Amino acid sequence: MKRSALRTILVALLAAAVLAPLAADQAGRGGGQIAAHKVLANGLEVFAVENHAVPLATICVAFRGGASAQTKEDAGLFHLYEHMLFDGNEKYPTQAAFMAELNRMGVPSWNGSTGDQYINYYITVPSDKLEEGIEFWSWAVKKPVFNEAKLEREKQVVINEIRGYHNDPDQIAENAIVSRMFPAAPWRKNVDGPEANVQNATIAQLEAIRAAYYIPKNTALLIGGDVKPAAVFAMADKWFGDWKGGAAPTIGSPPQGAIPPDIKLVYPDQDYYKGVAQVRFDWRGPDVLRQTKDTYTSDVFLFLLSSPVGRFKQDLMAKGPGLYDPEYIGFNYPTSRDGGTYDFDALLALADPSKDGSTLDRVEKLRGLLMDEFALIAKDPEAYFGAGELEKAKTKLIDQNLLSREVASSFVTDALTFWWSVATTDYFFGYENNCRTVSYADIADLIRRYILGSGPDQRPSSATEVRLQSDAYAAEPTSVDRAKTLGYSVVTADDAFWWQRQGGGK
Repeated sequence: MKRSALRTILVALLAAAVLAPLAADQAGRGGGQIAAHKVLANGLEVFAVENHAVPLATICVAFRGGASAQTKEDAGLFHLYEHMLFDGNEKYPTQAAFMAELNRMGVPSWNGSTGDQYINYYITVPSDKLEEGIEFWSWAVKKPVFNEAKLEREKQVVINEIRGYHNDPDQIAENAIVSRMFPAAPWRKNVDGPEANVQNATIAQLEAIRAAYYIPKNTALLIGGDVKPAAVFAMADKWFGDWKGGAAPTIGSPPQGAIPPDIKLVYPDQDYYKGVAQVRFDWRGPDVLRQTKDTYTSDVFLFLLSSPVGRFKQDLMAKGPGLYDPEYIGFNYPTSRDGGTYDFDALLALADPSKDGSTLDRVEKLRGLLMDEFALIAKDPEAYFGAGELEKAKTKLIDQNLLSREVASSFVTDALTFWWSVATTDYFFGYENNCRTVSYADIADLIRRYILGSGPDQRPSSATEVRLQSDAYAAEPTSVDRAKTLGYSVVTADDAFWWQRQGGGK
């Protein structure tokens, strides 16, 4: 998950904006079947989303994996494998041949990406080229050809990309806090990995990834657009039905642990916006396959907190130590298989430290006010939000779901791919009905267990990060002393990533 420095409230909705569709027999706003589903004999899941608005079809192949499946030794190699898949296979043996076939089919859009929890590739073809497109991906997935020359070339491409990531202030801020929150396996939270892993990668390592993760039982073929499901399933069976592979891999095990205590970071960033500091608090949240019910409750809770004119944000604006604007207050839960977190962030307007106290003191005050606000909600959510607000939140959530279905191509490459990869098909098709069952009592219980704890001595650990312009931090006469007194560590580009603190790197 990449973060922008000034995030609007829409970011707070992203975790729930790409929601699963209804199954054929489920009722709901908009209703109806929109994603036909079949599992082939070899375990490959096939989805077909029928939309005849334009004569195009998007063909996406997704694999569970990415950062969440990495080890310390192979972190970064899922990204490298993604690049290698475009370099040729037994039918299209070179990158030039690969690209020529895309051109011959009239492909207007294609791409691949490696994320925290999945890898996917897609092309969009004229719908009369649907079977050719499915065949094309079958060769790429089943019969890739790796050799040393290709590998050395792609290593340099990937290293140049990750150097850009590692010098990106947003990535520095993100990795600084996340790698410290999950010290047992921080590589499962960073898809890029250290340069050294990529530079030293071997064909044998890529073949090991292929054997473990690029197999039918860890794959979904997702097709949307001007298609008929029966035809999609027949073509999928024709071109992928003979694909062999073992059992689906176990991903994200053993689970990430609790957040260690006393994580407090300040990141002086010379390129950050003038006049504001970004404040972030994180708590350990549920993992979707381990605490499934809590993930539905979390998504509904996000919508209750999301309104810039709602009580939560307005109370914080009124009580808080100079919050910038309610539009820049967010509470997020990005659904995760492993290492789920809750993330509050806001912008704090910088002030005169001689009158208002240091920025870090104001951050400490904000944390206290925020915890008090969560305690108020947990005591009686219905009294806090209002009797009708829970149903409004659920309606907004379902409407976001309907919006995500508007364009078949983005639906299969984004929403459908995400939920299949991160959760399961059952979770996917039951999403809306399970969210409808969430009660205020569920929300109160969630806050107590994950954020407040059941007593003063049982409060879950949280992590704090403050990001502000370097000059503004240096200009505060007590910044160094207050950081030391309050227990903050200063983050730099040289210690943000996990391998920099564990002897890895370039």
